[in-house]
Amino acid sequence: MRQVLSFLRSLGLTAQFLLLATVLYTVLAIGTGTLQNRIISERMIEGSLEIEQALARGVLLSVLGDEPVREYLPPALEAEIHDAVMNQIDPAYINRVKIWGVDGTLVYSSSGPVESLGKLEPSVMRAVNGETIISRADGFSPENVEDVTLGSVVYEVYMPLVNRHGQVIAVGEIYCSVELLLTRISRMLADTDYIRLASLLIGIAGLAVLVAFAQRRINAQERSIADSLRRSDELAERNRQLFNESERLRTQAAQISEAVLNRIGSELHDGPIQLLSIAALYRSQLVHAEADLPLARKASELLDSALTDLRSISTGLVLPTLDGLDLAETLRLAVLNFRTECGTEVALELDEAEVTLDPDTRTAIYRIVSEALHNARKHAEGRGVSVRAEVSDGVLDISVSDKGPGIRPVTNELRPSGHVSLGLAGMRNRAKSIGARFDVISRPGRGTQVRLSMDLETGADCWHAAAIPTTDRTSASGMDEAGAYALSKEG
Repeated sequence: MRQVLSFLRSLGLTAQFLLLATVLYTVLAIGTGTLQNRIISERMIEGSLEIEQALARGVLLSVLGDEPVREYLPPALEAEIHDAVMNQIDPAYINRVKIWGVDGTLVYSSSGPVESLGKLEPSVMRAVNGETIISRADGFSPENVEDVTLGSVVYEVYMPLVNRHGQVIAVGEIYCSVELLLTRISRMLADTDYIRLASLLIGIAGLAVLVAFAQRRINAQERSIADSLRRSDELAERNRQLFNESERLRTQAAQISEAVLNRIGSELHDGPIQLLSIAALYRSQLVHAEADLPLARKASELLDSALTDLRSISTGLVLPTLDGLDLAETLRLAVLNFRTECGTEVALELDEAEVTLDPDTRTAIYRIVSEALHNARKHAEGRGVSVRAEVSDGVLDISVSDKGPGIRPVTNELRPSGHVSLGLAGMRNRAKSIGARFDVISRPGRGTQVRLSMDLETGADCWHAAAIPTTDRTSASGMDEAGAYALSKEG
C-alpha cells in the first residue's frame, strides 16, 4: 500500500487526475455495462418466450377444439396433437410440449407416454385460473426431473388455452432452452462492449487532451503569477529601500535644520546682539540734552526694540538640551522657557502616563509647542493660553489653546500679499516628519486651538509608511495664514 501511495505521489498532477479519472470511468463503465447486459438479456429472453408461447398456443388450440380436456385425451386426438407439434414447432426453440387437463391431470407430453404424478402441480392450477406462468425449470418438481436435462438454461411456460368462447379448455406447457438465444445475445453484447470500450478510450483520450491543455494554461498562469509576485517583491524591496533612505534623509535634514537654527541663534547672540548692546552703552553716555532730542529718543526706542526682538529670536532659535526628557518634562521645559522669555502665564495640564520619546519626536514636539505659544502670545495677546496633553487608547493628543479673536476666513494658505507663512508650514512639516496629525481649529471670537495627534502604539514609522496626510482645518470659517497664526515670529 505504501508503495502504491509513493508511486501516486511521484506522478504529476495531470497524471494523477488522468489515472483517477480512468479508474473511475472504467469502473463506472463496467458496472453500468454489466447491469445493462443483464437487463437486455432478461428482456430478450422474455420477448422470445412470449413469441414461443404464442406459436405453441396457436398450434394446440387449432387441434383441441372447444371442449375442455379432463383426465385423458382420446388416442386419435392425441395422435393429431403429436403430429401438429412435430411438424409445426421447431424443437430448436421449443424443446418439449405438455398438455394438462383442467382437472390438473397431465394428458400429453411430446417426449412420450405420460405417467400419473400423484399430486396436482400448483403452476397448472394457476394457469387454469387464467394466469400465464414463466419460470426457470428446476429439478425439485417431480414432473421436471427429466425436463431439466434439456439444457443448462431451461425455462418452462404454463399458459391457459382458451377457446373462442373465452373458456379455459386446457393448460399448455412448453420447455424452452435459451442457450442458443443466450449465445446470440452474448455475441451482440460483445459487439456492444467493443463499442463501449472504444468510446471509453476515445473519452479518456479527449479528457487527457483537455487536461493537458488546462495544465499548460495553469502552468502559464502560475508562471505569470510567479513573475508578478517576483516583480511585486522587487518593488516592495525597492520601496522599502526608498523609504529607509527617505527616513535617513528626513532625519539628517531635521538634524541639519536644528544645527542651522542653533548656529543662527548663536551668531545673532555673538554678532548683532553684542554690537547693539555696545551701541546701547555708547548711547547711555551721550549728553542728556542731546539724548532728549526727538530724533535721539526715537532712535533709542528703535534700538531697544531691535535688541529685544533679536534676543527673543536668538533664544527661540537655540534649542535647549532635551536629552533624556520624557513627554511631560519636554512640555514643562517649553512652557517654562516661554514664561521666562515672555512673562505670559500658561495653564499646563498633563496626563500622568509616562511617555518616552525618541530624540526626533521630542525635538519636533518642543518646536511645535513653542511656536504655537509664541503665536498665541502674539495674536491672542496671551489671553487664556493653555497646553494640554493626554494619552487615550494609545493616541497622544497635545493641544495649545488660547481665548483670542480666532481666525478670519480665507480660501487658501496664501497671505493677501501672496507670501506663504513659514510658521504654519514649519509646524505642519515637523508634524508630518514624526507621522503626526496636525490640525488648527478655530472660530472667530472663540479663540484658536492647535492640535497634534500621534499614535504611540504603531509608532511613527507606521504613520510614515501609511502616508497619513496632515491637515489644517477650521470649524466654520476657514483659516487665514496671516490672521490664523502666521504661527511664526515673523508675523
